[in-house]
Amino acid sequence: MASTNIKNTGALDIRNTGSTDSFNTSSQIELAPASTLDRDQKKKNEVAQSRDHSKATSDFGALLHVIKSSLGAGILASPDAFKHGGLIFSIFGTIFMGIVSTHCTHLVVKASQDLCFMLKKPKLCYPETAEAAFQEGAGKRLRRYARLFRKMVDFSQFITYYGINTAYVLIISSSAKEIVEYHFGLSYNIRWYSLATTLLVVPIGCVKHMKYLVPFSAMANFLLGIGITISFYYIFQDLPPIDSRPAIQSPSSISLFLSTVLLGMEGIGTIMPIENSMRHPSHFLGCPGVLNFAMLIVVSLITSLGFFGYLKYGDKTVGSITLNLPHDWLAESIKICVALAILFTYSLQLTASIEVLWDNVKHNFNKEIQGKAYYVIRVLLILGTVLLAIAVPNLSPVISLIGAVGFAVLGITIPVTIDTILYWDEGFGIGNWVLWKNGILLLISLYAMIAGGITSLIDIIEEYS
Repeated sequence: MASTNIKNTGALDIRNTGSTDSFNTSSQIELAPASTLDRDQKKKNEVAQSRDHSKATSDFGALLHVIKSSLGAGILASPDAFKHGGLIFSIFGTIFMGIVSTHCTHLVVKASQDLCFMLKKPKLCYPETAEAAFQEGAGKRLRRYARLFRKMVDFSQFITYYGINTAYVLIISSSAKEIVEYHFGLSYNIRWYSLATTLLVVPIGCVKHMKYLVPFSAMANFLLGIGITISFYYIFQDLPPIDSRPAIQSPSSISLFLSTVLLGMEGIGTIMPIENSMRHPSHFLGCPGVLNFAMLIVVSLITSLGFFGYLKYGDKTVGSITLNLPHDWLAESIKICVALAILFTYSLQLTASIEVLWDNVKHNFNKEIQGKAYYVIRVLLILGTVLLAIAVPNLSPVISLIGAVGFAVLGITIPVTIDTILYWDEGFGIGNWVLWKNGILLLISLYAMIAGGITSLIDIIEEYS
């Protein structure tokens, strides 16, 4: 990391002598204590104006990205989540986890915007925000752990989202295999379908800029919307009474509910690239704001489909609601829509992984060839997800473990840690309520990691035995 000379002079005076596009730049910084963070939005906007707006994303484009990155294919598993939580408990549980997810995302974006102003940076990614929080927060007493904390964020983000991309390849392959076998009577090993997806995921996965991903997110949202609408058509036929389903399940089963819901609505690894690409980043937070409006839609859809899906199918509810539907042409169209929606989301989810890897290896390439090297590495990452899907075609239980634990860390543990450290010297409100709130969120994350992880491991053992 380049050298940085820091003096506590009681006034903010930042002279950045390097490029503002990278966090690791050579700079001479004189900073006031963290307690003097300037929250004035106009000054933050001055920092935002230094961003490259040639490929900036509109507010509507950012809204589509957040909905798609947070919603994902996990919404189709929401009825299964309700099966593990109970019909009534899951309603309040989903709304609560939606509030937690939105709040923790808000913490990361807020911290990133404050740090961008402090450091005179146009943007910071998620790992950079985590590192900067440890460098500038808590009176700089934790600076020695900044790089270690960033490496933890890098590892968690890469493993989680790379696993999600691999699961996407498997979902697309499984959908294609089921449709071809049932309607055409052709039986091929799923590995051939995974190999064939290379022709689809490579060109889509190479789309780099958020601005050019907006049409893909719009199409993915449209297709997923069609799939959900048709699912509701089948679900609302002959619904049983509400009291025919248990209101709440056992505590051990509720851990699976938390893990599944987190997977269905969490997209924090792609949030910072989306916010960083916005023409007006100040519109991301606030009321209503891009984030709040998007998460209201996400939570409403997950709650609705989960409630009515479980009410309809009860204990027969499986991992994806599409598998409960009949094998007629209308129901099969849902599988096609979902597979295409996942395909169009592939590049957006890959952004979280490539951002981490490229930031750690780009210094090995000359500036003249960095552009080509970036796309070579991106293609290799794409091919890696295909190879993983071919090598372990039954990867879904493993991905569930990585996703449950990974999103608990990325979505809750790291955001509240960043918030606590960065604003430590500013205090935590009356009765330290902010510190108590962050402590409760950490306990929720710990429960999701331990209970959800153990349950997922048990499922993996049973699957492979």
